[in-house]
Amino acid sequence: MAPRASVALLALAAVLLVVARQAHAAQFKIAVTLPIANAPMGTVAQSAKDVLDASVNDINQWAASAGTNHTFQLIHYDSENILSKGVKSVFSAAQSGAVGLIGDYSSSVSIPMSLSAQQFNLWQCVGAATSPELSNKTNHPYFFRTIPPDVAQSVFLARFVKAMGWNSVAVLFASDAYGTGIMTNFMNKANELEIRVNTAQSFTPGDDHEGYALSLDAIVTAGTRIVLYLGTFPDFIPIARLAREKGLIGNDWVWLASEGTNGVVDELKKPQYSAKDREVVNGLLFAFPAERTPGSEPFLNAYRSQFPQRQVLPYSLYYRDCFMSLARGIIKAVAAVGESAVLARNYPATFSLAQFLVPYNGVTGAVGFDANGDRVSDYAIMNVYGMETKTAYLLPVNGSGLIKRDPPTFFAGTSDVPKDVPTMLQGYITYKSAGGIAILLLLGSIAAVIVATMAYLFTKRQSSAVKNMSLPFLSLISAGLLMVLGAEALWLDVPTAMTCNLQSWILLVGMELVLSAVAAKAYRIWKIFDNKALTKLVQLSNTRLFMSCLLIVVVQSAILVVWTLLSPLQPMLVSSLTSNSYECRSANTTVETAFKTISIAYNAVLLIVLAVLAYKTRKVYSAFRESVFIAYAVQNVFLCGVVVTPFLYLSKQNFALASTYIKLFTVTYAVCFSFACLVGRIAMALVLASKSNVGIKMSMEGGSSNDGTSSAEHVPGKASTMSQKCPVKIANRLFETWHTQRITLFALEGFLGLTRLTNNTEQGKLFKLRAVQFDPTPSNYPLCIELRADNVSYLVQFSKDEDKAKWVRALSVHCLVHSKSSATRSSGNGRNGGATTAANGTSTFQAGGMSYTLSTHYGNGGAGGARSQTGQWHSMHDVGGGKQ
Repeated sequence: MAPRASVALLALAAVLLVVARQAHAAQFKIAVTLPIANAPMGTVAQSAKDVLDASVNDINQWAASAGTNHTFQLIHYDSENILSKGVKSVFSAAQSGAVGLIGDYSSSVSIPMSLSAQQFNLWQCVGAATSPELSNKTNHPYFFRTIPPDVAQSVFLARFVKAMGWNSVAVLFASDAYGTGIMTNFMNKANELEIRVNTAQSFTPGDDHEGYALSLDAIVTAGTRIVLYLGTFPDFIPIARLAREKGLIGNDWVWLASEGTNGVVDELKKPQYSAKDREVVNGLLFAFPAERTPGSEPFLNAYRSQFPQRQVLPYSLYYRDCFMSLARGIIKAVAAVGESAVLARNYPATFSLAQFLVPYNGVTGAVGFDANGDRVSDYAIMNVYGMETKTAYLLPVNGSGLIKRDPPTFFAGTSDVPKDVPTMLQGYITYKSAGGIAILLLLGSIAAVIVATMAYLFTKRQSSAVKNMSLPFLSLISAGLLMVLGAEALWLDVPTAMTCNLQSWILLVGMELVLSAVAAKAYRIWKIFDNKALTKLVQLSNTRLFMSCLLIVVVQSAILVVWTLLSPLQPMLVSSLTSNSYECRSANTTVETAFKTISIAYNAVLLIVLAVLAYKTRKVYSAFRESVFIAYAVQNVFLCGVVVTPFLYLSKQNFALASTYIKLFTVTYAVCFSFACLVGRIAMALVLASKSNVGIKMSMEGGSSNDGTSSAEHVPGKASTMSQKCPVKIANRLFETWHTQRITLFALEGFLGLTRLTNNTEQGKLFKLRAVQFDPTPSNYPLCIELRADNVSYLVQFSKDEDKAKWVRALSVHCLVHSKSSATRSSGNGRNGGATTAANGTSTFQAGGMSYTLSTHYGNGGAGGARSQTGQWHSMHDVGGGKQ
């Protein structure tokens, strides 16, 4: 009896265990709300419903394998994509005892459903709604989703645009929660990645032809060929049809769309659409989460074998994982709070969404959630061509680079990636273009020449020529020209707010440095040669002149500071059907026009002052004809300004590229010309002088001695007349050569002649002795004297010292003596000026590093005097200290 009794007891225990398990097994209802009857969304919704129904047995088997006998039942509702019906389904589900909710399809219906579901503590999951609003756990504490949200999609779209090398897009977005959510986050990420959103146009979902047309018209002139569509496929089809009519779909256009466009191919396969309608989606790219993975194949194979006539459309597998996520969460909740509490939807405050969700490997891959209940997943770019969809790119969420799966086919039928701005439409010069590279090389070469020239002049800073031309002011001019070149480099490519303002600052400050330094030099020349009391020139020190230059720059800087504070310059896209360009404009056009005009007027006044000073000193002698070349530079800058100024006010919409080239080459020409006149020619003269072999026998056109020169001889009957053939060269002009000329002194008549034998006839020039200056010891020319008349310097070379001495003695009686050599020995650069009178009857005057020796043998009415080249005579009484 004992063994039989034991067996009976074991059997009874087993029966009781089965009965107990069955007694504790519960059936949990899950409500499913999808827009089955909605025409455009119904196909995808039906596919999701079929997948959910086919998953019930799998889910229940999993529950059994997990050690429970709980089962799950689906209750279906049709929202028809109508908000009120979606909310009504929530109330119906709560009344039927549902503990979870799947749906809806769109964000616009899912959001009010979630707000209603939280009143009943209903856990809700969606596989298609991606609005960022649903990530707000304060308003949606029971909501989660198995598809990444729009924030993730927005970031992915921006990263993809950048990875494709596109720097600009035009955004066309739906005005509903879905479209605006993606648009807002995309704009933020695009700004971070420096992607320009040329225009952002909205449309009302389900709008008519005219509503779409307004948005598309703005995109036509947006200046980019990349259109980002943020909406769903029901609106995309009529929009694309109209876009093609307006020329927005073609070989050089790319349409990139959000994942809501995914169902467009299946929709267009319906018979009501024409072949032309199907053609507009060729080349379409759209983002979509990586839904199908290797883990999807077992379920898909089983589904196809059971339902061979059905297709698994996009989003369907996400709804399958919604079902599994709800089942796992409910089983976890039962273990935490008890079966009855779950059935009654009575959860403690400590049981939140974070405790409900369970990570696992689903049919769409690894299912994991962030703190907001949003799925974390990779994205793919799908490509449509010939009514076929393929995966073109993958962009993992971990931040790694773009992975090409299958080369995309664009509208033209090739895999060549169109540019965001075709070269033929670029109304601006890019740094990487052939023109941009050439311009940068040109500007760099000019800058290198300027720097090298200044370095050379610095090595020659002890020479009298460099001292007389004032190296500090030459450096100031060169620095200003370099700044102008730098501003030109900023005119290239797409400007930013910083480069827009830097352009104006660097250009105008550079101009002021040049103009102020030239003004200081011109003013010093004018004060030296046009003053009434030479001793007053003590104020012409370099320090005082530099302070004056600084004041000129400070005034312009103050104008720029006020302008920048009131209304700084910003880049503005100027688009037309033929070109896209950028202009730097202030938000307040009145402020911009006012300060632009003030700056132009300020510089115009400086140019006028410079022109007046240059004119007044045009006949002043200097070794390098400084006044003349200052006048040349001023005239050149003025003419270039006349060319450039209109472009500062006129719109360049239809000739932007041409205007940029005109400005670049005009300003570059002005820089080169100014540098050549003000700095470069001085270095060139020093180079040429260093290469000259003074004292070497010259080949002469004729002469009375073997070396081609003749000794000084008196003309018969004219005891006070001297004549000699000598090599003569113009010293203050570049590339001049030596020529044999006859120099004749007519002392009694008061003339000096320079003639040259040509075709047996002597031709030349006759100078009044009172208008001639001469330097008995010109630098670097030991056997020469330097004659200066009519703003021209003549070097006269003798064959021996005795001849030179005769002419020096003769000319010193009749001409004004000017010695740069004595100036170098007697004064330093930057010292204060002064006047001294020597015992031999000459006065030596020093100013700004220059020295002037004035002979008193030849005066006005017998009194000693000095005459400037402007024709103003100064009595020695005036020179000594002014009239009493």
